[in-house]
Amino acid sequence: MKIILAIIISLTLLSCAKVKPLDKATIVENFDQFIAKQSQYVKDSSTDVFEESPWYSYDEPNHIIWPTFSVYSIRSNGNYYKVQMINYYDTQANPGVFTLRVAKDGQSSKVYSFEAQGCGNVYTNPNFESCLLNPETNIYTYLNLSNGNTFKTTDAQAKKRSDWDVAFNGTTIRTNAGKYGSKGTRAANVFIYRSFFPRGIVDYQRIAEVSFSDKGERFFNLDMDIRNIPFALPPGVNRVINEPDWFKNSSTTDGLFEAVNKNWWIVRSAESNSYTKLNIDKIVETIDLDNKIDTDIHFKTYHQSITDDAFDTTEMSWKLDTINSSKRLIKICIDLDKRAKVSCNSSIKTWDIKLTILNRKKRRWKIDTANGAIGPLLLEDILKRTSGRE
Repeated sequence: MKIILAIIISLTLLSCAKVKPLDKATIVENFDQFIAKQSQYVKDSSTDVFEESPWYSYDEPNHIIWPTFSVYSIRSNGNYYKVQMINYYDTQANPGVFTLRVAKDGQSSKVYSFEAQGCGNVYTNPNFESCLLNPETNIYTYLNLSNGNTFKTTDAQAKKRSDWDVAFNGTTIRTNAGKYGSKGTRAANVFIYRSFFPRGIVDYQRIAEVSFSDKGERFFNLDMDIRNIPFALPPGVNRVINEPDWFKNSSTTDGLFEAVNKNWWIVRSAESNSYTKLNIDKIVETIDLDNKIDTDIHFKTYHQSITDDAFDTTEMSWKLDTINSSKRLIKICIDLDKRAKVSCNSSIKTWDIKLTILNRKKRRWKIDTANGAIGPLLLEDILKRTSGRE
């Protein structure tokens, strides 16, 4: 009996003892790990950033478009903007009403809201199919990122205008470049929160938690480089040194070309160990006695060799040998380190850029890069870049 009593007393004392709860481990997620880290040198192929890195996920059972709060950088006319889509519905749950968080580089963020439903969808528009086929009704909403102004117009009219940067139609986004415009706007993805997609499956609960809290502002406010990143070539642009960015029809003589000399590129060498700031400064053309065209192409360059930590501060001006249009097809391969022509047929690629000229009734020119380039950049931007190395 005494033994039983002693056990009871011991248990009672233990139960009355103060129990300290275990410290719960606090897990702090490092969002920086989701910032895209890629080479900023772009190869000669186009990519639709907003399809490759979608800004939304479609919850089919509930028929909801959920923004995934990815962050993009838009480069337009020398300006850089951080952009995030944060809502696709208005307060009455009508779709196609965008809310964007936008910040020009070095400035505080703004919020833009606008309607861009386009033709809607089969659930909201009984004339959906016919609407899609009519260019007068299947129209985009065009946004100017600097001031938030929007307007609607047809594709044909939009191509002629430079007062917009990005356009929206339902869930589709396009930039003022390539097939859709002439401003040369470029887009890049800089942040994707991959925790929304564990094991490749969309976690809509997690997306909803962010959607009903700060709408991804925690991601947007991360310290991100929105300049030195790979800006994709948009649909319709297959070369980083794109034709409209370095030459155009002559303003004085029909049938001749002249340079667009405001643009610069940083070209990575074929061996990936030297770099050149490249500008097509002048294109001088004259018609000879045989009614053929003589062409002189002048370049400005700054060079960074294999051993240099920075670009040379001395600008080099040089030109190619005169090109005559009597030859139907001309290929000129250039080693920018030597500022000289090299063979285009070597088994080992020794050229950095290749100029191809096709002389038919309509002349066609193009420049290919061996190993990618950055650009087009305006002079102010190119002068800030002291090295081509990453």
